[in-house]
Amino acid sequence: MSEQEAEPVKNKAPKALRDVNETEFAALVRGLVLDVVDAHIHWGQLTLLEKEMNARPDVSAQAYTFWHYTRVAHRQTALASLARVFDQEPGSLHMRSFLEAIRDHLHLFNKEGISRRRPDDPFVKMMSPEAAKPDPAQLARDIDSCSTLDPDIKALNRFRSNLLAHRGAKLTRQDDVDKSPPLLVEQVKRLLDRAKTLLNRYSFMFDNSGYSMVPHGHGDLVNIFDGVERDLNPKFRD
Repeated sequence: MSEQEAEPVKNKAPKALRDVNETEFAALVRGLVLDVVDAHIHWGQLTLLEKEMNARPDVSAQAYTFWHYTRVAHRQTALASLARVFDQEPGSLHMRSFLEAIRDHLHLFNKEGISRRRPDDPFVKMMSPEAAKPDPAQLARDIDSCSTLDPDIKALNRFRSNLLAHRGAKLTRQDDVDKSPPLLVEQVKRLLDRAKTLLNRYSFMFDNSGYSMVPHGHGDLVNIFDGVERDLNPKFRD
């Protein structure tokens, strides 16, 4: 089953995402936020760590094993989170099922609803009523962009099914790394950007909120490398 690929099916949202009220819908938003933000945080930390390791090999050599496995952990966590965002499982919460749920609950998207959910938000009063309403044509395109018809999502799901969530027996038996399903860095970057765009587009329409993908303390890693570099370089010593 690990090498099978889910084909997009145009149907209603999963049963668990049908007939939800606005409180339950808000919980769905928060659940999706966790995976989208986690994917960005860990990919960002991976990118920063690789930059520092390449720029200061003498520093990374002081604890290379630690940094190597930290890098592996960030990569695995980022890809696992991203795979959940663009999962195709019919009964799960992911970006596609979330957008399908929006399509089936357009009555929750209006300025009056935002005012009720965020009564103390002064910006809601200045909001155009149309800004809270999803455009059906745009929503349909966004749903399609989250299916395996998209080559980047197809690559992510093949990678997940054969190397991340499962280990494909056929590929493992061949023992040929060149036959492993490719997932390019540029594909990951595009999917991260898509996830952020879609999440913030519809969370803004639902309750006038947006989410940052960069955590406080993102650059703390640089402080560690700076400290080790000072210890290694005599000119920094008293």
